[in-house]
Amino acid sequence: MLLHHPVELLGMLLAGLLVPLKQAAEVERALQRRVAMVGSSVLLAGPRNITLIRSVQWEHLSGTASHTILQYERHNLTIHMPYTARAHLHASNGSLLLEDLQESDSGVYRVTVNRAERESLTVLLDVLKPVSHPQLWSRGLVAKASGEVLCEVVEGRADIFTWKKDGQLLPPERSYHLSGSLSVLHLRVAKKSDCGSYSCNASNGISWQETSLNVTVAGDH
Repeated sequence: MLLHHPVELLGMLLAGLLVPLKQAAEVERALQRRVAMVGSSVLLAGPRNITLIRSVQWEHLSGTASHTILQYERHNLTIHMPYTARAHLHASNGSLLLEDLQESDSGVYRVTVNRAERESLTVLLDVLKPVSHPQLWSRGLVAKASGEVLCEVVEGRADIFTWKKDGQLLPPERSYHLSGSLSVLHLRVAKKSDCGSYSCNASNGISWQETSLNVTVAGDH
């Protein structure tokens, strides 16, 4: 039986741990993340450090489906529907210009350059609408009872809601995010000190809006 010195064993264990960490880092570097606004254009870059490009293929991965956007090989370019009027290839570096973006364009994009060498890169694109001014209203604000202040965004998806009372940030645990458009601030036992000016800030990767509401608690304080 082959025995290893404790120091050798420690080195072997560390090496085994570093391999998956290195692989995870390589995957992270290969994945680009981009955010763009509806109606705008975005340039998705191809793999770097490629001196000679012989073929390029761009795909859009949405859910379990894969849609080929374009294929380029031997100076022949084929752009597939529904991208024919919106997709443009920079053959010198393999980058893709996508115009007139829609929310349905969100998803993962994969480019493969020089098929035999399988040089590929993955880009995560999130296409967003700007958020509208939040609408605020209160519900059930009676002394010694539970109540709520609600904040709703009608247009656009809000990824983050931030609440303030009289200009001071409220702890995140005071509220809960029901969806991409609604956040609820919970007042467990409404009291006089809960009266004041509440503001809700709704934001996503391209925009933010804030609205305030004066809140009063009815009943005997």
